[in-house]
Amino acid sequence: MARTGKPHADENRATSAATWVRRGGEFLRGLFDLQFRRLLTPRMLPTLFVLAIGASAWAVLVYAAQGFAQSVGLGLLRLLLIGPIVFLVLVTLARVLLELCLAVFRIAVHASRMAGHTEDIAGGLPRIQFWKTPRRKGAQSFEDP
Repeated sequence: MARTGKPHADENRATSAATWVRRGGEFLRGLFDLQFRRLLTPRMLPTLFVLAIGASAWAVLVYAAQGFAQSVGLGLLRLLLIGPIVFLVLVTLARVLLELCLAVFRIAVHASRMAGHTEDIAGGLPRIQFWKTPRRKGAQSFEDP
């Protein structure tokens, strides 16, 4: 049978499994990097957001189930009206917090780059010591009696 150029499902699964194994290895290396050379949190943000969405959905479903335990009307109210609003608020708050976290990490990266640039620029400049000024002859200092 001639190949059509499309990969087989087995090849796709093998590639997908290899990708997950590679990502898992990178995650574990980053997690146990005791010198903190690589930042792990920015790469984890999409996963954390998916977990936040799942936790928000679970919280709303539990809230609705508690309403159904009290009465059908309260359960329907929680499930159809209050639940979706609470879900959207929780997901929005999670997104805002994760974006704030990402902004802090980006600021740290940019500050580090700027520090490197200033070291490069300052390396070619002469050193000026502002705290040791040369004394003029005949000038009195506050230390002299």
